This record gives sequence, C-alpha cells and structure tokens, in this order.
Amino acid sequence: MNEAIEKQYNPRTTVTPEQLAHFSELGARLSEEARQKYVGRYDLRFGDGPLENADFFYCGKPNRPVMVFFHGGYWRARDKKDYSFVVNGILPLDCSVVVMNYDLCPAVTVQQIVGQTKRGLEWVEKQAAAWQIDPAQIYVSGHSAGAHIIAATLAQTGAEFQLKHHNIKKAYLISGVFDVEPVLQISVNEEIRLKPSDVQVLSPIRHPFAANVGYEVIVGGAEPTDWVGESQRMAAHLKGQGCQVGLHVLPGLNHYTVLHEMDRPDGYVSKLFARDIG
Repeated sequence: MNEAIEKQYNPRTTVTPEQLAHFSELGARLSEEARQKYVGRYDLRFGDGPLENADFFYCGKPNRPVMVFFHGGYWRARDKKDYSFVVNGILPLDCSVVVMNYDLCPAVTVQQIVGQTKRGLEWVEKQAAAWQIDPAQIYVSGHSAGAHIIAATLAQTGAEFQLKHHNIKKAYLISGVFDVEPVLQISVNEEIRLKPSDVQVLSPIRHPFAANVGYEVIVGGAEPTDWVGESQRMAAHLKGQGCQVGLHVLPGLNHYTVLHEMDRPDGYVSKLFARDIG
C-alpha cells in the first residue's frame, strides 16, 4: 500500500470515524423516509447475479423522464437501499427514478460489474412502456464507483460492456474515479482485486466518447486534491471529445456530503437536473 496515494484515493481517510457513521446513519434515515413517503416497486430483477436488481419509483405522470442512479462503495460495498434518499430530490421534479444494484467485489470483478451496468441500462430502456416513462428521456447518475461504471459503459472501449445503442441524454458523474491505476496501490484493492492488465480497459478517461451524450461532472471541493483532479481531467477529456460538459467543484463539500446535494429538490445536483428536464 502507498500511504500518500491512500490518502488521496480512499475517501474514508478524509473523514473521522464519527463523521463516517453520521453520514451512514443520515443516508439510512433519509432512505427509509423516502420508502415510507413514496410508492416503490422493489427488487426488480434485470440479471442472474444475486444483486442484479433495482427499485423503481414512478413519479405519477406518464411520458416523463427517468433518472437511473448507481451507488458507490468502491465496487465492494453498499446497497441500493442505502441510497433511496436520491428519490427525495428527483421524484418531486416529475421524474421517475430507478435505484440500481449490482454484485460486489470480490465475488465478481469490476469488469463484471460494468457488464451488469450495461445490462441494467438496457433493461431500463425496455421497461419504458410498462413504466410509462419517456424512452427518449433517460438520464443516468452515479456517485463514486457508480460514476465510474456509468462512464465505463459509455466510453468507446470496444469491450463487451460498452453500451453501444441507447437513448441516454445526459450523465451526472458525481465524485468519480476515472483512471483506475492508483487503485492498484491502496488498501481497498485487497477486496477489489484490480490487476495492472485491467487498467486500460477500465479507465474511461483513456478512451473516446461519442458526443451525443451530455455530461455534468460534479465533485466536492473539500475532497483530496488528486480526487478532485479526477473530475477535472475527466471533464476536460469529455470536452475534448466534443461532448457538452459542465464541471462543478462544490466548495466545502466532501465525498459524502456532495451526494446529499441530490437528496432534496433544492440541492445543487437536483437543480442542475431540473434545469435540464425543463
């Protein structure tokens, strides 16, 4: 383990254990409140993996957009039920929400997780008629590892997990890691088990992108310098590919508080989305 890289690329080192516990408890409470307040369809299966399932929340109005959210946890932790709180910020905008799950390392590899991401997004598009969502207004968002797996499916890698045909209008990449090489040198890789041979295909910043998807790249200004740099470099890379890109470094927010800008309609991320769907 490289201690300097650990401090830059392991978000848990940037907060105290007490703060980490607070963020976990806050997310659990807000998620439970969301499930009590809104009607959801839970554990809908889109694949054969144990955790290849999703929760769907209908906004109550047909032919409206859908937001598909992928959680973080460095590919080896957390569950969709911990992130139901994103519904609080998005559903009131008359937008339906899908909160996705995926299998976790070390039971599966990161490449397999990205394959599940592709499969899940293709499945959402196929549900458009049954769910009364507009198939031409599919938006995706993800936090941390969730941002990575979205970018990895949209990057033109040529790999089987590349999402080649889709109706995604925009992706909101929140506090992601887009070049996985530093992960090889931090403690969490004991569970993730990335190999040097994985770096090229799993680093979306190393690949072309089609210009038909818009992006908002969002990161907390209080996150480590190198982690902020991941988002800055990714935004520059996407812009260089001809994509419409917004870069947002939110002052004072860390890796955990930045996602809570999506848990209420007046949160920064929620307002970005409200602007985009009109």
